[in-house]
Amino acid sequence: MYPPARPLSGFVARHESDPCDYSLADAKREHLVQPLVQDVVQRAASGDPHFDTSFLFNDPVAYFAQEHEEARRSSVQCAVPGFAPVTLDGVWMDAERDGYWEYANSYLDGLHTEAVVVGLLCHY
Repeated sequence: MYPPARPLSGFVARHESDPCDYSLADAKREHLVQPLVQDVVQRAASGDPHFDTSFLFNDPVAYFAQEHEEARRSSVQCAVPGFAPVTLDGVWMDAERDGYWEYANSYLDGLHTEAVVVGLLCHY
């Protein structure tokens, strides 16, 4: 297991606050020698299909942090509404509809605090 890696932006910020004693080259070098960054760069350089060559030119730490946040947001968004809720007035909503997740979550958030939400798994 690798120790957590820091994004390049943190090293650059250190350079910007002390450019005389910490050069931009130092910042890039310290970022690149982190074990996790080295592993990603090695995989990208070796042709690993999961790590394309963009990892050789861009900060992989920032990339994965951004993707992780998007995955977290998506998981939170679809955790409760399911893929086809029926509203109290009998309207069937469908996850294929544009804006569905925002609509479904807004609808559920707007229900009375005493409302009971039932999840069903139906097969035919």
